[in-house]
Amino acid sequence: MRQPHASETDAVDQLIQFMPDIRRCHTVFSQLERQWTWIALTGKINCNAIAATLFDFIFKTRDTFGQLRQDMTAMLAEKLLEKAVREMSPVAQVVMDIIKRNLYERTADVSFLATDGEIISFLQGATTDVAALRTRLAAYRAKYSVYRDILVLDTQGRVCVQLDTRTPVRESADPLVAQTLAASEFVETFRPTDLSPDGRAALVYSHVIRAEGADAPLGVLCLVFDMDGEVADLFTGMARFAEDMVILLLDNRGEAFASSDTRQAPVRRTYARTPADGFAVSSAGGTTLAVSRPSEGYQGYEGQPWQTHVLRPAQRAFARRPTAELDVALVRREAGFSAQLTNIEEQASDVMGDLTLAALNGQIMAARQSGNARQDERMAAQALPPILDAVRKMGIEMEREFHYFTDGLLKTVTASRLNDASFLASITVEIMDRNLYERANDCRWWALTPDFRRILAQPAVDKASRARLESILEYINSYYTVYSNLFVYDAHGVVVACSQAAERGLYGQQINEDYVRRTLALKDSDDFAVSPFRATALYHPKGKAQPTYVYSAPVFAPEGGQAVGGIGIVFDSLPQFADMLADTLPKNSDGAVVDGAAGYFAEAGGTLVAASEAHMMPGESSPLQPQWLALGQGECHSQLESVDGVLYAVGCARSRGYREYKRDGRYSNDVLCVVRLPI
Repeated sequence: MRQPHASETDAVDQLIQFMPDIRRCHTVFSQLERQWTWIALTGKINCNAIAATLFDFIFKTRDTFGQLRQDMTAMLAEKLLEKAVREMSPVAQVVMDIIKRNLYERTADVSFLATDGEIISFLQGATTDVAALRTRLAAYRAKYSVYRDILVLDTQGRVCVQLDTRTPVRESADPLVAQTLAASEFVETFRPTDLSPDGRAALVYSHVIRAEGADAPLGVLCLVFDMDGEVADLFTGMARFAEDMVILLLDNRGEAFASSDTRQAPVRRTYARTPADGFAVSSAGGTTLAVSRPSEGYQGYEGQPWQTHVLRPAQRAFARRPTAELDVALVRREAGFSAQLTNIEEQASDVMGDLTLAALNGQIMAARQSGNARQDERMAAQALPPILDAVRKMGIEMEREFHYFTDGLLKTVTASRLNDASFLASITVEIMDRNLYERANDCRWWALTPDFRRILAQPAVDKASRARLESILEYINSYYTVYSNLFVYDAHGVVVACSQAAERGLYGQQINEDYVRRTLALKDSDDFAVSPFRATALYHPKGKAQPTYVYSAPVFAPEGGQAVGGIGIVFDSLPQFADMLADTLPKNSDGAVVDGAAGYFAEAGGTLVAASEAHMMPGESSPLQPQWLALGQGECHSQLESVDGVLYAVGCARSRGYREYKRDGRYSNDVLCVVRLPI
């Protein structure tokens, strides 16, 4: 562990008053030291004639125990503070990383939707049906529920179509319009804007709209992100692990624009951000711990310079909490704890051994003096044994208290590690749900592409039509890089187009899979189907079929009716799931996963989906423990496990879905995440 900074040492001194264990330690040892002093003084007064040197040693032993007590309480305070901050830091980091993953997906959304044929036709004047275009935008938001409004503007900033008619916007004078018209890629804006009339800062993704192959802009597309809905769901998910914390999102000035508890920590207030690897202690309105963490970005996307800021009242951060019974003997035997703790225990045992030996020598001395010695020496000899016995009992009591507090420290650290394992398992499976939510959205929206509907409704797909399908699929895949391939199939399940040239040997092949049959039988464009997680010839990143999920949605003819085909999207599962696990597992100072830490995803039926350890292969059967299978959606469990003499905290969490994904009855697939951390 890194050495604490001077400011952190000051923080420990400031926070000790809120640590019940430290207060008890001071109280108990102060009482014992006073009793020790009284007994030793009594002995020195009554037995000094024969044992002056012995009682000098007893006083020194008391002082040695006193120094050990100071060392132990200092270490205990440091560990309690470290535990409190370590519980806050992952919450702060994960919240920001999850948001950045979410917003990364938005950059692809706006870039693709800006090429939508119906929006382009509307701006070109081919149609003036505002209601029809609003219906199309509503269909988009029905699939991507992360947007609270969508606007289409002309080049003068006039709003042509707006989805949210409850807060109408006629035109915009916001500079983002001109900025977007001049940009070649998306523009991301976070501040108050006339595109969102409520006066609060809004997160807007905008992109210029151009006809295919044309240079002149037709207008601007704006997607307004549903920040309120996003943070509400995220804060709810974090509440299990952050019940005594307030989570805030800060902008680049340190002003809060979202808070999990506006009563304790209001928005639109500026908060002092902490160092990226540290914490701060505030005394304003009560002593509080604070931790700020920025995002490390995602796949090259940096986005807004936001930070998560977590506040925690000191009174609650160090309060005693009920913990499950732990096998302290097992922890002592197999967990790897600091040499500092071991050294204090060894010193306490050594001092106790010396004290016992001194008491034994004193008893021998008393026995020798009880015969022919002078009367005063005989009286001193008679008084010495009970005094030495009292000193020995005090030493035993002192040593017992050392063990009580070191056992408590072991329990505290172990319980914290168990909590870490549960938290990491829960958050990792949440990241998975959020990622796959996007996949369900993608296939359903792309299935509404006008050219897909028109071409698949024809009796046959000619060469020119196939080229058009390939061009659209290639364009989509260039933005949505989490897919190894996108393919379109007809009403018989026969592949007619692919995004990847290397996959075009599939043309003419019929996909005899249940998810294709289910897709073709669907009646609603909001529905989709997903393949089982198993090896498929559609996914072969290592030269042979590998297991993955294929998401599929029906394509309907322009006039509606029965599905005329479908679109399948092949999730690049090997690197994507591996990255999810690697991103959340704890790292050492070099950025590598801590030795012994590991994690894996498995379906509730036992199929292994992904693992951080190379010997566990996706698609294999993975035995799951009964207590894990008994978990409800969103629940988690942790336990100690000993493997080859090494002790681990093992956490397991069951997926809870995200927004409507896995919650609205369209698709059910419970996944468990298991995380193992060395103690």
